[in-house]
Amino acid sequence: MPYTATCACSQLKLVVEGLPRMHGVCHCSDCKRRTGSAFGISTYFPVAAVSHIEGDSSVYAFHHVAQGHDQRRHFCPHCGSTVFWYVSVLPELIGVAGGCFAQTPPGEPDYSVTHGKKLPWVSLPEHWQVSLP
Repeated sequence: MPYTATCACSQLKLVVEGLPRMHGVCHCSDCKRRTGSAFGISTYFPVAAVSHIEGDSSVYAFHHVAQGHDQRRHFCPHCGSTVFWYVSVLPELIGVAGGCFAQTPPGEPDYSVTHGKKLPWVSLPEHWQVSLP
């Protein structure tokens, strides 16, 4: 099944085929800032699963000091939505912002990372895998 991720203005689109390799939420400060929310939903697919990228993207590249990796985030230069990214420690995967799959969501996430930084008012299903700190 193809999954289509789009930015808020629909100018930037990414289509992936197959099931995600990982699908969860992250509570780190960086993901909170990226999304403007209490956590980020991150969906990872094999890079080879990308069947189509359409539209212009700008790139924000940085070194994530706390987690010791580099990231290249692709976002729409028109509306500012981050749609996908690459992480140096996961070279075979592409990360896609889970909220960008508004029309074709890949289902319920199944894990929570940096769970120790979860805001106290956020409740998550008990059957999810949890990774601290």
